Amino acid sequence: MSHLRVKHSKVLECLEPGDSVMADKGFLIKDLLPAGTCINLPPFKETPQFTSEQVDQGYEIAQARIHVERAIQRIKSFHILDFIPQRFLPVASKIFQVCGALTNFRKPLIRDGDMED
Repeated sequence: MSHLRVKHSKVLECLEPGDSVMADKGFLIKDLLPAGTCINLPPFKETPQFTSEQVDQGYEIAQARIHVERAIQRIKSFHILDFIPQRFLPVASKIFQVCGALTNFRKPLIRDGDMED
């Protein structure tokens, strides 16, 4: 099911070489990604215990996810997105883009160096 939704969303057309897609476990779309892009998934537990590398990788992904969730929350603070009247549905994606752009005018979520090793 996720394959079909991703294909129909056309989000893959927006990806460029060097881009990374963050996804949850079980969201197996690696085969759909354009060349030069990658997917960031939390590690799967294949043995009774995660290796130290898997723990580190899981921690890094969790840190990034926190910032993504904070960014999404900022966009949701524009309550115009709570209800979009039927007549505005043709421009709903533009309304969302404006909310995203306005969010970018706020102070940064991450200070320089916050996500570095």
